[in-house]
Amino acid sequence: MIPAKWTLEIQSVARIVVGFLVFRHGMEQVLGFPAAGTEVPTASLYGLLKLLCFPGGLLLMLGLLTRPTTLALAIGHVVYWFIEPLPQAVFEGARLFGSRGAPSDHLLLPGLFCAYLFFAGAGAWSLDRWMRRDIGAGAHPQGAVYSLAVLRIVAGLLFIPHGLGKIEPTLDPMSLRALGMVLEVGGGPMIILGLYLRPLAFVLSGEMAFAYFISHAPFGFWGSFAEPNQEAAILFCFIFLFFCANGAGAFSIDAVLQRRRVRSAAGRIPAPTTA
Repeated sequence: MIPAKWTLEIQSVARIVVGFLVFRHGMEQVLGFPAAGTEVPTASLYGLLKLLCFPGGLLLMLGLLTRPTTLALAIGHVVYWFIEPLPQAVFEGARLFGSRGAPSDHLLLPGLFCAYLFFAGAGAWSLDRWMRRDIGAGAHPQGAVYSLAVLRIVAGLLFIPHGLGKIEPTLDPMSLRALGMVLEVGGGPMIILGLYLRPLAFVLSGEMAFAYFISHAPFGFWGSFAEPNQEAAILFCFIFLFFCANGAGAFSIDAVLQRRRVRSAAGRIPAPTTA
């Protein structure tokens, strides 16, 4: 378990990792390196989004101009998902969730995490904080509460299809793949509900780290996150790590249980006596 006092540090780590993954998409489009899995015309919507990712990802890693940067990246990723991948799935039967090239993970997870950072700030380690430019960055606590809840719920929804995709008649129930299926199919709904999220997120973050090093790292550094499914393992790993430190937040069963514990503890405090 990660102590809650480290939340801002873990938030910064997740910001840097997500920023690097975003920046890599920009490098593909602007520099032609690393090689993109699919060539994207610059004049296309996705090509324009990848152009935005080049300066946006760099600024996100540095924690510089965090609020305008995260706002632009959040709008760009989420709006693009609604404009292109979602209609393609509805009208053309394209794959939308899970592995094997589905686009939702690497669009919605960075987009919604950036939306949270817009309200919550860059975290402990950022140039904005070093330059004292983050004053007022945390002045939107309600926005941070709501955006965190949306991120948690969507992350849980996106996680479930990865487990469902592992269900097949030939699946060995004693294999690591079967264990991953159980963790993803069972863990996804618990993430959505915010139930025992901190210990659950710690386990699932470890699972994603294990999946990355076993299945993706052998492709080499740049090749290890060239495809959406490979990138998704890293995104889930660090977003779950952040949840482990931060907790479930509002609109969660954990929050309800915490309020009950507080009221119960308050009820056991003896009333003060008067002389």
